[in-house]
Amino acid sequence: MTAISRDPAMLRSRSEAMRAEALEHLEKGEFAASLARYDAALASAEQTGDASFVDWIFACRAAAAAEAGPAESELLELKKILLRGREGQTAFRAAYTAARIYELKRDFRKAAFYARLARQHAAEIGDPVLLAGAESVQGTLLTVDSRFEEAAECYRRALDVSAPPVRIPALFRALWQDNLGYCLIALDRTSEGLPLVHDALETIEKAGATAHTVFPLMDLCFGYLKGDRYEEARYFGEACLERAPLSGDDTVERNVLYLLGEACHLGGDEDAARDYFDRLASLYPDFRNLRAYLEVFDFRNVINLRS
Repeated sequence: MTAISRDPAMLRSRSEAMRAEALEHLEKGEFAASLARYDAALASAEQTGDASFVDWIFACRAAAAAEAGPAESELLELKKILLRGREGQTAFRAAYTAARIYELKRDFRKAAFYARLARQHAAEIGDPVLLAGAESVQGTLLTVDSRFEEAAECYRRALDVSAPPVRIPALFRALWQDNLGYCLIALDRTSEGLPLVHDALETIEKAGATAHTVFPLMDLCFGYLKGDRYEEARYFGEACLERAPLSGDDTVERNVLYLLGEACHLGGDEDAARDYFDRLASLYPDFRNLRAYLEVFDFRNVINLRS
C-alpha cells in the first residue's frame, strides 16, 4: 500500500465516496450491491484509526444489512454505538436502523422505542431530512397498528418538512407519498389516495427503483378493488405479483393473491378467482377450506396490507 493510500484523510475520503455509491444502490432496492459497497467503505474506514468514523460508516452499512437479511449482529453493534454516545448523525442513523430491524422482525414495541429515539436525535440536530425520516418511521409503525389517521399525519409532516428547497432524493418523498396514499385508501378516501399512489409510482419508476414499485402496485390494486373497479385492480395486482419477489417480503405475495382473488370473484371471473384463492390456500396448508371461506367473506374493509 502506498503512503498516500495510508493517509487517514485519503482513506476517509475514499470511504465516504464508497458510502455514497452504496446509498445509491440502497435507494434503488439493490441491497446486495449496496452491502458490497458498504463493506468496502467500512474496510477503508477501519484503516483510518478513527473509531467514531468507523461507527458512522457501520451505522450507514446496517441499513443495507437490515434489508438484505436478519442483521442480528448489526443490531447488537448499533445498540453499542448508541451506548457509546456518538455524535448526533451517527446516533440518529443507529436508532433509525435499529427501529427498521425490529420492524422487519415484527417486534413493533421495540421498533417504536428506537423510532422515538431517532426522532429525538433528529429534533436535536434540526436537519429536515432526518426529521422527515423519523416521521416516516413513526408513520410506518402506526400504519402497522392500523392507526391510519395518525399515520397519515406523520407522512404529511415528512412530506412537508422535506419539501423544496430541502435537498432530498425524490425517491424518498415518493415512498412517503405512497404510504400516505395507502393510509387514505384504507380510510376509504380512495379519491384522495389513488392519485397520490399513481404519482408516487411514476416517480419510483423514473428512478429505476423497481423493487420499490411493489407496494405502490399493490396499493393501486387495493384502491381500485375498494372502489369496485375490478379490471384496474387486476391489472395492477398482476403487475405486483410479477414483481413481488423483488420486495423480499413474503407477505406481499399472500396479500396480492387475496386481492386478485377478490377482484376476480367480485368481477365475475370465478375460474381466475379459484386459481388465485387456491394459490393462496397452498401457502396455508393447515387452514382447511380456506378458499371456500374467502369466497363467502369480504375482507376489503378489514385487511391491512402493512401488518
